[in-house]
Amino acid sequence: MMRLIIGMMCGEILRNDHSILSTNELLESMRYGGYRNPATALAELIDNSFDAKGNKIDVVCIDKIDHNMKNMVDRLHDVVVIDNGEGMTKDILWDALRFGVGTRRKRSGMGRFGMGLPYASMSQCRRVDVYTWQKPGEVFRTYLDLDYIQKNNKREIPEPEQSKIPKEFKEFSNIISNRSGTIVVWSNLDRCIWKKSSTLINKSEQIIGRTYRKFLNKGELQIQMISVSSGVVSKVLKVRPNDPLYLMKNSSAPEPWHKEEMFDLDGEKPYEYFIIKDEWGNKHKVVACFTFAKDTARMPKGGIVAGNLPHGKHAQTNLGVSLLRGGRELNMDQNLIQTYNPLERWWGAEIEFPPALDEFFGINNNKQDATNFTAMTKHFIRVQDDERVSGDESENTGSDGEEDMSRIVSTMLRRIRSMRRGIKKQEEGRKSIKDERHDKDGSPQPTVFTSKIENRRAEGHMGTTDQQMIEQTKEERIENVKQKIKDYVPPSELDQKALSIVEDKEKVRFQKGELSGFFLFDINFSGGVEIITINTNHNAYKNLLSLVEDLPNEMTIEEAVVRLTNAKKGLRLLLSSWARMEDEKAHNDKKRKELGDTRYDWCKMMDKFLDI
Repeated sequence: MMRLIIGMMCGEILRNDHSILSTNELLESMRYGGYRNPATALAELIDNSFDAKGNKIDVVCIDKIDHNMKNMVDRLHDVVVIDNGEGMTKDILWDALRFGVGTRRKRSGMGRFGMGLPYASMSQCRRVDVYTWQKPGEVFRTYLDLDYIQKNNKREIPEPEQSKIPKEFKEFSNIISNRSGTIVVWSNLDRCIWKKSSTLINKSEQIIGRTYRKFLNKGELQIQMISVSSGVVSKVLKVRPNDPLYLMKNSSAPEPWHKEEMFDLDGEKPYEYFIIKDEWGNKHKVVACFTFAKDTARMPKGGIVAGNLPHGKHAQTNLGVSLLRGGRELNMDQNLIQTYNPLERWWGAEIEFPPALDEFFGINNNKQDATNFTAMTKHFIRVQDDERVSGDESENTGSDGEEDMSRIVSTMLRRIRSMRRGIKKQEEGRKSIKDERHDKDGSPQPTVFTSKIENRRAEGHMGTTDQQMIEQTKEERIENVKQKIKDYVPPSELDQKALSIVEDKEKVRFQKGELSGFFLFDINFSGGVEIITINTNHNAYKNLLSLVEDLPNEMTIEEAVVRLTNAKKGLRLLLSSWARMEDEKAHNDKKRKELGDTRYDWCKMMDKFLDI
């Protein structure tokens, strides 16, 4: 079968051959294996090295002058991955480069799926050479060269031959031993998006450091990134743990947080435990952990915006829920985060599970995602948007596995919401809020909202709240206002807040809360005040109002531009939603006229209120 596949890849298909796999582009298409970037492809090779009991790995990035470029600049020419593992036999090496033939099937291993070497390599380059040895003086080498295979109609991987380790590799790396090891060489890097060794090293350090942080932190694994230019080592970088929970010391976090924890465990119960059965009925533990930024990280002295500092920018690159399979990160799932909210950087969450639960979590063969977990997080977000339910009110999905996954995701969402509330309180506590309702001498000053309403009243337009101001006593108005704001004001502040609203003659009061249904806002006329409650569960709040209302102290120019761009899109979608509503009612002349009249009246009032 393998001969047939390789033959078809090479174009040796007769014109009257009606095999299912009959395209000349099959080999090229197999190169698109779903690796997000070169670092995730390199991680496949690191998995293999670790499974081969290698604890030292060097990634050597070799730059050479590209003579095809006008300015003759250095470009990434080869990537060499060297380990001190146990190596491979000749036969295992021969199979290791075959597509679809795994050489490691141990469930507990990082490279359990055993298909990473050819897929990961070919996703970046057109030729891969492998050297391996298990005892001194017996080095075997073979290769996979796509151009050679296609040009010469080759059907098989070349039989491994005895070889020698290239001298220059020993000059670049000091972990090559006579005992055993493996070297993988990528050349003709046509699909590597990072074109210089410095770029590959800088970008890979963060990803690889996060992927293997548990092993790096324990000293079970050492990874070096080595840059070579003009045949000389120009940079050696020891990969440090990149911990999105910011609990590890000696990490890649910027000073001073590289030596101490930047986050604390969240609350009295920072861990959540779940017992899940695998497909054979065996029970396994899944552990979720939650962390929260220290006050000193969030609120540095001198009123400096923490998000603009190096550690704040570092935290922004680690957004999401980290999924760990046996200590190795698969992905940072971002379905549960608010990408528009710069305060999301100040909490951390991870879920760790054993490889025995691969099927439960839906692990794909390139170990970049947990598809079942991802699907459930998307389901929860969709349910919230469509039905306005809370995280632990998800519908019963049916099977035990789905119910267990639903339980995990609902717990994650509940805890993340709790941390968001804590961060928001922390943010509100640091803000010095200027009371615009009072002049410098302390006398009441009408807000722009109250001024607009007073102008309407002066023109002879009377509303319900105007009538209440005439008919109700001051005490009655205070009590009526209290009843409408009590769910949104701390009990200790309720009496004073209601008194201030009435005495300052506020005509409009805004408050925010989670409302059921699809109303963007609710309106109550009470105590002479128009009380408007904005529904924070509504998508128009999440994707429009919050972008311009919940402005954090910590915001870069880039983040401000993103907010304004999203606000513009949200505003146009808001107007489009009204237009669509009228469109769908157009067949009913009476209803269409009512909507048109309502739109006219509102827009007329809007024109007057926005004359500022």
